[in-house]
Amino acid sequence: MDVYDLTIIGGGSAGLVLAVAGAKLGKKTALVEKHRIGGDCLWTGCVPSKALLKAAKVANYIRDADKYGISGTSLTPDWQRVMAYVRSTQHVIEEEHDNPERFREMGVDVIFGSGHFESSDTFVVEDTENGQTRTLKSKKFVISTGSRPVAPPIPGLESCDYLDSENVWDLEAFPNRLLVVGAGPIGIELGQAFHRLGADVTIAQRSGRILTKEDTEVSDQMLRYLREEGIAIRLNTNITGVVKNQEGIGVTFNGSENGTVGGNSDSRFDKILIAAGRAPNVEGLELDKIGVQVGRNGIEVNSRLQTSRKNIYAAGDVIGHYLFTHVAAFQAQLLIRNIFFPFSKTINYAVVPWTTFCDPEVARCGLTEAEAREKYGDVDVFTLDQGDVDRAVAEDETHGFSKVIASRWTGKILGVHLVGANAGEVIHEYILAMQEGIPLWKLSGMIHVYPTFSSSVWRVAGKWFSESTLIQTARKLIPSD
Repeated sequence: MDVYDLTIIGGGSAGLVLAVAGAKLGKKTALVEKHRIGGDCLWTGCVPSKALLKAAKVANYIRDADKYGISGTSLTPDWQRVMAYVRSTQHVIEEEHDNPERFREMGVDVIFGSGHFESSDTFVVEDTENGQTRTLKSKKFVISTGSRPVAPPIPGLESCDYLDSENVWDLEAFPNRLLVVGAGPIGIELGQAFHRLGADVTIAQRSGRILTKEDTEVSDQMLRYLREEGIAIRLNTNITGVVKNQEGIGVTFNGSENGTVGGNSDSRFDKILIAAGRAPNVEGLELDKIGVQVGRNGIEVNSRLQTSRKNIYAAGDVIGHYLFTHVAAFQAQLLIRNIFFPFSKTINYAVVPWTTFCDPEVARCGLTEAEAREKYGDVDVFTLDQGDVDRAVAEDETHGFSKVIASRWTGKILGVHLVGANAGEVIHEYILAMQEGIPLWKLSGMIHVYPTFSSSVWRVAGKWFSESTLIQTARKLIPSD
């Protein structure tokens, strides 16, 4: 039997942060991983999708090269070479950051294999490297086993060898006709990437808008951009049947292509990509045996990320709060304090940002306009068209806008919604302001490099001095000379 201070189950973002911390603090630490270090983010999520999006963007630039005064031969993307590029980026990160030997050199006992709890302080794992069963006894456990894609109940779907966000990276032949089911971040990112690489892409969405977690203005604008690009997007649409034959995959839709409800239509595709939800990876851990409660969205934890067994914690996708790599790392940082140091701290999700890496990018932090009005009543809303940002004009990246919601009198930032090139980078100045309670108007006093995309922050902040409720009210009360 092996005895540890900390045992981490799952080698994704949260698990790796905790493993490094445990080793550096001199704690005997074990990291159990079923498959590969790096988790969903490295192998089937963030890294490969961003590499694919880069290749797709390059293809789009080449297609539009004449716009920039550059004439050249039209190039057809080579799917195998695109995937070779994607895999090369994964292997660089694996070797430099997520190599198991790197963690072993730090003192972490890295164990590959599946396992289950025998008791609240004992975990049994089938070590696939050494071909033996190992019993791990540990003072503390952290479960960070992540999540996996799930498919909706569509009749006939199982017969068509459908794709999802995991197995799409094993795709050998490029699909000329692709149906994407789901218009959330994964569906929009991959749908646009395949379209730009040459596929005829249709995205089917059950609800009446895409990117449903975004501000409605953002969703509406992105819908327009994607349709203008040539992607067919069907809203208010259900798939009632899938049939595979020699001519491809026949799909029956209920709901018209323009988004109105009702009416059946048939289309044919080469592949179907499912991007319509995820489920926590808890199977086989035998959590019920030890009394760890699991709800519909994942393992249930308190504000200190403890499960119903106080020596067992959980973090990342498996608890179902925010399914983002950066949130998992944030949760792991809290756990470092709560596990290894006195005076535990509760987690605060008041400022959680995210980005959908389509083109243009969509970044958000805080409340939507509707949420802000529901919570605070009247608010100030400041907007800036991306076409008013000189760097965007210079690079022909004028699609998009900035939208900032602030309190009427103090300028406290309540929500930020960005659509545009590099939105995922630009938003961090707002995130810091929200985290530290810096009002919007103060950002206008910071010197911004010109010309940059970040100068949009300065432009929006400056609007407070002309458009805010406080300034408008003061102008009415103070007589002019």
